Amino acid sequence: MKPQSLVATAVCQASRRRLLLGGLAFGSMGLLASRGLTNTPKASDVTDFLILSEFLTGRKTLSVTLARRYYLGLQDQFPDLPVRIVELSRNIHASGAQTMDDYLTHGPSPEARSTATTIVSAWYLGVVGQDPKKKMIAYSDALMFQAVAGALVVPSYGAGPLAWGSRPKPYMTFKGESDEQ
Repeated sequence: MKPQSLVATAVCQASRRRLLLGGLAFGSMGLLASRGLTNTPKASDVTDFLILSEFLTGRKTLSVTLARRYYLGLQDQFPDLPVRIVELSRNIHASGAQTMDDYLTHGPSPEARSTATTIVSAWYLGVVGQDPKKKMIAYSDALMFQAVAGALVVPSYGAGPLAWGSRPKPYMTFKGESDEQ
């Protein structure tokens, strides 16, 4: 056997192995990507959700990133979310309302009111869903904190050891009872 044929055989074997592994990796990536893409909303769905959310909340500067997160969270809870958004948007457009308050005076259907309440609740509370499947999407960016931003700081676990004051003196104690517990 010539040395050149050994080299050619080794190259062919390595190529077949690489081809087999590459095909396996490529096929696996395709399978994983197709699973991941099924949960990825279209940009137009998120845009429609953002426009509807701005109307419902009365805010004009809602975050696109948060809109996407809320949309995905709500879609997990309500698989028919795109249909509900389209129906609510049509209902609002048909009413001719310019603000959410105008829309509410037109007496929306129970389904439309439920969808609107779910979306507004998500934006204000930062949470989507009910207890067994509840998910937190935003904390400090929830709209409930923006409403009082000029007066209150978003609560957290505390500002540190110097933020806590001394225990207040009891204004009334019972005879024989210590105020220490």
